[in-house]
Amino acid sequence: MRKVIGYVFLLVGAFALVAAAVAGFWGRDAAATVPLNVNTTTVLDGTASGALAKSDSPVEVKYTRTTEAAPKESTDDVVVFVEAGCIMVQEGDTPPCARAEDDDRVVITTERAYAMDRKTSEVVKDQAKYVGEDRAVDGMTGLAGKFPFDTQRHDYNYWDDTLGTTVIATYVDDVEIKGVKTYQFEVSASSDDEILSKGEDGEADTDDDVRGSYEATQTIYVEPTTGSYIDQSATQKMVTSSGMVLIDADLSYSEETVSNNAEDAKDNIAQLNLIGTWIPVGGVVVGLILLLIGLWLTLRGRKPNGGSHAATDDRTLVDA
Repeated sequence: MRKVIGYVFLLVGAFALVAAAVAGFWGRDAAATVPLNVNTTTVLDGTASGALAKSDSPVEVKYTRTTEAAPKESTDDVVVFVEAGCIMVQEGDTPPCARAEDDDRVVITTERAYAMDRKTSEVVKDQAKYVGEDRAVDGMTGLAGKFPFDTQRHDYNYWDDTLGTTVIATYVDDVEIKGVKTYQFEVSASSDDEILSKGEDGEADTDDDVRGSYEATQTIYVEPTTGSYIDQSATQKMVTSSGMVLIDADLSYSEETVSNNAEDAKDNIAQLNLIGTWIPVGGVVVGLILLLIGLWLTLRGRKPNGGSHAATDDRTLVDA
């Protein structure tokens, strides 16, 4: 019976070691994948002035952005995101968003859809394949919605919607925010002659395009394990070629958004560490202990060579 139990310990111990190896070499990589059930709301507070804000002096505004994954359009390797943003002047009981024709407190509304690699977080080349021809942005590359898992302390290509090209997200420093280690990145984009609005026909490079100068900056604090944003501040200024200021905005994540991002990051880090570190280490320790117990039980159950003869000889001497 002891030998049978020993063999059971050996079998379970070997299984634990195999499971630890699988978790160590495959589990973390599988877990470090952008999920298909993302549905988040991000809020930025700040000020804005200019024609779109209907004020020559800065007024209080709130920017609300929703980001939702589209599982039906996504695949095992690619996730499609649909984003909708709205900047509203804060006067009275202001809704998160409204239609510009219904509410003159609307400053800007934005919509975009893009497809990104679920592992690298980089947008994929064939956008039309996933988001459709009408929503696809030609030539879209780089990072758009998040940084990659295991973000490194180096520069990244970062997509700018207004310029229609990538700019550089420059690593600056390590910064701790609400108990979460982050990497600070700075992004700057500018152009002296850019299409600020495509005009009524919605087509670029036509006679009714509104052109002018464009300047934008972003400071992004990225949690490196997950590549998620913890905090962000941004400025944007658009001035038409005739000298009219369309918008001059200065925004940053609300305190609630930063707190929620920090808590979500802590939970996600814990899950990744559980799958990628604790399960493999625990599996190895438990597996080795079970193997040692199994070996001890099976070997202890064996009789030494010549044991039966030795017993007979002893009995003969006693009888004599």
